[in-house]
Amino acid sequence: MSYDADPSRANAQPTLAILGAGFSGLGMAIRLRQAGIGNFTIYEKADDVGGTWRENIYPGIACDVPSHLYSFSFEPNPNWSRRFSPGGEIWRYTQHCAKKYDLYGSIEFGKKITGIVHDGAKWCVKFADGGSIRADYVISCLGGLHEPNIPEIEGRASFQGPMFHTAKWREDVDLTDKRVAIIGSAASALQVIPEIVERVAHLDVYQRTPNWVLPRDSYLYPKWIKWLFAKAPWFARAYRGFYFTMLEGRFGAFKKQNNFFKQSILKTVGKHMKDQVRDPDLWAKLKPDYPVGCKRILISDNYFPAIQSDNLELITDPIVEITKTGIRTEDGKERNIDVLILATGFKPFDILESIDVVGPSDLSLGEAWKDGIKAHRTIAVPGFPNFFMLLGPNSGLGHNSVILMIEAQVNYIIKLIKQASATGARLVAPKSEAAANFDAKLQSDLNERVWAADCGAWYVDEHGRNYTLYPHSVRDYIREMKDPVFDEYAFQPVKERL
Repeated sequence: MSYDADPSRANAQPTLAILGAGFSGLGMAIRLRQAGIGNFTIYEKADDVGGTWRENIYPGIACDVPSHLYSFSFEPNPNWSRRFSPGGEIWRYTQHCAKKYDLYGSIEFGKKITGIVHDGAKWCVKFADGGSIRADYVISCLGGLHEPNIPEIEGRASFQGPMFHTAKWREDVDLTDKRVAIIGSAASALQVIPEIVERVAHLDVYQRTPNWVLPRDSYLYPKWIKWLFAKAPWFARAYRGFYFTMLEGRFGAFKKQNNFFKQSILKTVGKHMKDQVRDPDLWAKLKPDYPVGCKRILISDNYFPAIQSDNLELITDPIVEITKTGIRTEDGKERNIDVLILATGFKPFDILESIDVVGPSDLSLGEAWKDGIKAHRTIAVPGFPNFFMLLGPNSGLGHNSVILMIEAQVNYIIKLIKQASATGARLVAPKSEAAANFDAKLQSDLNERVWAADCGAWYVDEHGRNYTLYPHSVRDYIREMKDPVFDEYAFQPVKERL
């Protein structure tokens, strides 16, 4: 649908509600202000910025992307302590960005969102405290991995000891000399286990599926190189560019056909395992039987040594029941424990579970996604005008930094907003046909990737639809998102149902 110009609105400043103050929300706000769009407010449920890096405080938490690449391109940090910085350091970086770009005055904290409803003219955002606001645009920066996944295991509610998810780590629970169980053996478990195994009396690790593990090879940055990063910005950019190019090279491993990149990673993970795991029985338990890249590739230098600790048992028998005092497995064995830790990941795109999103045609986002979670250009949904998502469906990565995806999405959204303002349009949403064509091509391309293999990855829903990952390189995404094709969108100057 074409738009008609409305000169009376050409210079009007739209109001924007940014939901969440993590990397996405901060990046969106900074770039909006730099683009001359300053009429925004960030709404954050917690009492500080940082998102996942504020919330996750479990032992050993760190990023699996080199820090110089896991940061904004416009705000390099010469003082990263090491190649892969710990979570607390990344949190402090987000606080630094919020302070430097004077965002704290534009953030309302303690604002948990319960509903987002469009009345045909504006969005109404409702909060748990009973308040609400109206805005022309809503930009969801809540991320695709936000709500912890708590598995439905028989008897879970009966356990009498402390039980918590890694994303809700309880510092008040002392694990010293306790019998502890961890359910899960993926990303967070890989970081937690080496940190706690030496202080617990005994640790049971319940593994459903083994993981391909690359060496982390992290190292501290000496003072002289930090000085060089600060004094020679060209060097910092080159260093960042080196890691970008290196990680982009790994994308080849995600193609179905055998290739050099796949063989290179297989050789590296195989050598890593061979160097650190000598017991053939343990090797058999730890070696995946699915193609490399089908599930998230993990990185660690100390997981395999930790898993061989004398006070640790790796359990691969399926869990049947959680009892009052322990866990019973399919072989009939019950192991008593004092503390239960769930390292069971997150619910992808849980926005539907905690927030009711309703468009101007009374269509809910849940109804729009009943046949599959999808978004045009990964950021917008037909029927939901002026509603954008950062790190939305199919913008996740398995090989590079999502900060690069965020920045590409931010610039794309700003261009859409500017186009709407310049033409006097009040509402902008993707056309259904354009969105359907984009999704069809996306899913077709995803079928040519290793993720299409049936390996139980969280990337894929129960119907086999991949709604989380982007099927091409980051370079491709940046190129595709550089300039919106405005004909793919309906721009409307008045209240009309899209």
